[in-house]
Amino acid sequence: MRHGLHRIGREIGRLVCWAALLLGAGLAQAQTLDDITVRSQGDLRIVRIRFNASVSFLQLVPSGEAEFYALRFEMLAADDTVLRQALSESRRVPAGLGLPELVVGYAADPGSRTKQLSIRLARALPLQARQGPNARSIELTVRVPGAASAASAASVAGSASAPAIGTAAAEPGEPATPEVEAEAARLLAGAREALSERHATLAVGLLNQVLKLPPNSLSMAAQALIGEAWEQADNPARARTEYALYLRLYPQSADAARIAVRLTALGGAATTATAGNTAPVREAPKIWGGSIAQYYYGGKAKTRSLVNIATGIDQATISHTTESAIVTSLDLSGRVVTADGHETRAVVRGSGSNNLMAGGHSSSSIGSVYVEHRRNGGGPLGGLAVRAGRQSPISGGLLGLFDGVSLAYPLGEGLKLDLMGGVPASALVSAPGERLLAAVLEADTFLERYGGNFYVLDQSTQGITNRRSLGSEVRYAGDAWSLNTLLDYDALFGKVNALSLHGSLQLGAQTTLTVLADERRAPSLQLTNALISSGAASLKTLLQSRSLAQVKADALATSATAQQFLISVSRPLSPRWQWSSDLRYSRVGALPAVGDFEATPATGGQVSWSTQLTGTNLYSARDINNFNLSVLSTPFFKGVQLSLNNLTGLSDNGDVTVEPSLRVYLQRDQLDVKLLRIGPGVRTAWKTSSRGSLLGELLYETSRTDGPSNHDNSNSVFFYVGYRYELF
Repeated sequence: MRHGLHRIGREIGRLVCWAALLLGAGLAQAQTLDDITVRSQGDLRIVRIRFNASVSFLQLVPSGEAEFYALRFEMLAADDTVLRQALSESRRVPAGLGLPELVVGYAADPGSRTKQLSIRLARALPLQARQGPNARSIELTVRVPGAASAASAASVAGSASAPAIGTAAAEPGEPATPEVEAEAARLLAGAREALSERHATLAVGLLNQVLKLPPNSLSMAAQALIGEAWEQADNPARARTEYALYLRLYPQSADAARIAVRLTALGGAATTATAGNTAPVREAPKIWGGSIAQYYYGGKAKTRSLVNIATGIDQATISHTTESAIVTSLDLSGRVVTADGHETRAVVRGSGSNNLMAGGHSSSSIGSVYVEHRRNGGGPLGGLAVRAGRQSPISGGLLGLFDGVSLAYPLGEGLKLDLMGGVPASALVSAPGERLLAAVLEADTFLERYGGNFYVLDQSTQGITNRRSLGSEVRYAGDAWSLNTLLDYDALFGKVNALSLHGSLQLGAQTTLTVLADERRAPSLQLTNALISSGAASLKTLLQSRSLAQVKADALATSATAQQFLISVSRPLSPRWQWSSDLRYSRVGALPAVGDFEATPATGGQVSWSTQLTGTNLYSARDINNFNLSVLSTPFFKGVQLSLNNLTGLSDNGDVTVEPSLRVYLQRDQLDVKLLRIGPGVRTAWKTSSRGSLLGELLYETSRTDGPSNHDNSNSVFFYVGYRYELF
């Protein structure tokens, strides 16, 4: 045990040193993507994408089997650092559990709340998507026919590898009599169903019956599955025995390597024999995962203005460099499994920017730095997970990035308690002596199709209560419709902080109707919001000159009410074409004058309507083509945009992708000022090896503004070029 802890400390120390050398000390900077995990449920594989923001799933295209997918989602609420994020992200999920390698990319778009993920698979699969178990996750699902269920989730933190649990897809042995084969097939099907529903004891009994039958074509699969069943039953000793027996009986099967990995993870000595080589070979889980990416960002702009004056026309031309910086992004993770099956994981994610412009400011930022220890198996501490460092909340509605400790402990079947404590790492206003404590009671499933959580949060600064909220998320997942709700109530202010409903309904002809209704305070209600307009350094200082009631009123006066409503309809028109349309309404309420701030009028109702047509594999085996028309109407201006976007895999294996685009935007405001903006662009990626990729983007924009007294023409160029390399 002492040796195992020493190894864990050595490996984690090495990981943190790497991060310190490449990034240095960093500020809090939450990235949009948090974790990506993969788990099995029978023959269903579920890829859960966790975000550092509340999101709402909208659409996945194409609707059939493909290698490339585009996933649209709405960002409901996020820390300001996430909303302003300009750096794109990419996470690689190694092959495992019957799935090929999967790469999830996020193209940052600070000007829009509708975001998009690109999903690339090493081979074509019929993916589907849905809202996850809470507002911070979206799930991809796919069925892998013939693959048995895994005993537990194989988690992949970012791009870290996790050992795949044996899938029992071994080659069949010699067939027995038809009666024996039929009985074995019946029992094995029942065992797989029992495993998928987590009835481990029942699965063990059925598999033992299969193994008591005369040798048959399913004996090998049953021998692999019974090890998984004992793992699910929290009996690692029996699981090791069954896995070891499998390796002795079937040393050259296709599943032998995976079974050996599982046996090693449980503390057993795994050996496999290959053809022509009978020497023992120890299989061990991969410890390291991660990537580094570096990009050069550049930009130039030129503006030519013509202004009517009394003596004629005044002309001015201005050219300048808008951007010149080298940005480094790092994503590292380490994983150590001890002899008793417990797991320790460390994660470091962040980015650093070296501004090359005169007088420019260079910075570095840390999104996640934490160490997590998970106790697998039975006993009173079985299933306990403890995480320390900078992290996103385990769950819960409006909890943000924090530096501290979190604990998750299973209370029973489908019931878990999460405890979190520390210091907010992405607070809108920095205040001394900040502390937060939160508790979340999670229920994966109750009343069959329902799930949700209830949470309490207490946040303070210098011992003064800053925020005290109660909240709940409730979700329903049915065959034809699903609903996710969030309610956050602040007891300190006696106000609802956020109320959100997101539902999806499956109609005829594969039509999906999505509805979103969301109202929340922006920024979230906190007493320290009063510091924004007062200029005071702390609440304690402010309370020396104002009463608590006055401070509450000032804090409330700096938090507007933001509303948004969305109705989205999508349906496939043919195997290659899919149509969708969105109708959106948004409004931000007025704010009164308070302290140093002037009164802010309400934005008024902003209505937008868009329709898009997406064609896939129109001229090749790897292309996505999107045609979009959007109309925007506000009390101050009206606009129309037409955009074309394409993604094409040029090589036979999709290692080279090109994404050309074109946007044309027209706008007219109340003063009869007209704006025309045209922006062509192209993004490209070349996977030069199994680990390395070269990436780049070029955007050109030309615009013309015509008003009663002035005419402006401007041109700008923005580009980046760089590389991404998988370190392990």
